[in-house]
Amino acid sequence: MMISIIIPTKNEPRINNVIENIHKKLKSKHEIIVVDESAVAPEIKKAKLIRQRSHGLGNAIKEGLSYTKGDIIVIMDGDEQHRPEDIQKLITALSSSDIAIGSRFIAGGKTLDVTHRKFISAATRKIASFILNLPLEDSMSGFAAVKRSVFKKIKLNPLGYKIVLEITYKARKKGFVITEVPIIFLRRKEGESKVQVFSLSGISEVVRIFRLLFELRLNLR
Repeated sequence: MMISIIIPTKNEPRINNVIENIHKKLKSKHEIIVVDESAVAPEIKKAKLIRQRSHGLGNAIKEGLSYTKGDIIVIMDGDEQHRPEDIQKLITALSSSDIAIGSRFIAGGKTLDVTHRKFISAATRKIASFILNLPLEDSMSGFAAVKRSVFKKIKLNPLGYKIVLEITYKARKKGFVITEVPIIFLRRKEGESKVQVFSLSGISEVVRIFRLLFELRLNLR
């Protein structure tokens, strides 16, 4: 069984640390595909680098899918906030489900993010679960393992950063089984978040999230 790991990046100074740690922690046969939107291409070691042609994290994942060979697709960030040691837990959970979401908010899960980001996350995930009728504690997670069969049955039309939310919602409507797995979400060590909460980028992302929620709910996306 092959595991394909897609990591979208844009100016992530520690991406090679992420790659190295995945190789150390994950013993299953795997490949790592980095889809990068930086102005200057990073020097990537021990992974396949794809220069992103579109824009945004969601579209990066969509582009990366076409290069994958795995039976299972893992989606994770390249900023060291998602722990490589949690990948195997997600994969194991697929023995009884089709999608395994890394959850910060179920028993055993934890987030070490800064306080104001915790508050924003808590509010948006509750609203998202309500609007989309998703029985999930961490509907805004960006860390997930997905069986390839799921992608054969859904059509992705990403908007912004929350592609796992789109995948989960569309897959559930098709009858796929979704489970949550506790993870520990770490603080960023270096570099800047692409969305600053109290800024124009933060406001724009909140608007995009609400647009995504209502367009998914109304079958417009």
